[in-house]
Amino acid sequence: MLFQMIYLMVSLSMIFVITSASLRSSIGLGLNSIFYPLVGFQGQYPILTIVVSGIMIGIIMSVPRYFFTDWLRMGRIQNRSRAFSKAYREAMAKNQRDKLQKMRKLQMDMMVESQMVSMNTLKPLMVLTIFIFLFFIWLYVFVADLSYQLITLPWASNVNIATSSVWVFPSWIVIYMFSNLTIGYFTTMIIKYVDFSYKLKKAESSESAIS
Repeated sequence: MLFQMIYLMVSLSMIFVITSASLRSSIGLGLNSIFYPLVGFQGQYPILTIVVSGIMIGIIMSVPRYFFTDWLRMGRIQNRSRAFSKAYREAMAKNQRDKLQKMRKLQMDMMVESQMVSMNTLKPLMVLTIFIFLFFIWLYVFVADLSYQLITLPWASNVNIATSSVWVFPSWIVIYMFSNLTIGYFTTMIIKYVDFSYKLKKAESSESAIS
């Protein structure tokens, strides 16, 4: 509960910063000396800056998140949730009210356990989350201060990268999120494959030694 309160306060602070133009600009300009030499490319390749930023943050988040996640416990929760959903649908179809009432209490316990797993994963990543938020603020200011903002995208030409988008968010956020989520997904899959393959070989070696 204490961590949830801290996480909520940090999240509200982030929302306040991102919605305050003056505060956002001050923080972004203050971070210019750190991030601009790293991925700014002298402001000449804004799309490259956004894509590289998304890839970099995707990798930075995926690696520690993988190792701080209890995958076995998460897998058990998912299997239990699927079995629960099936049993719940059957009870609904048969109108078994007593059973449904008991299952609703069980559902609350399952939700608490799932939330605990998520929170245990987030705890070690709190500092990293703040760092990534600051990086995102810098990127926001970087795009806003570009000398030119009209670009050509695969789906449209003369697009204002800071405002225009076929979705709800500006185009630069769409590009950033696509790069971030894509590299994050593949990074997690690769680490999971290597890690689980190693654990499987280790388990097989132990069984062979015992036999």
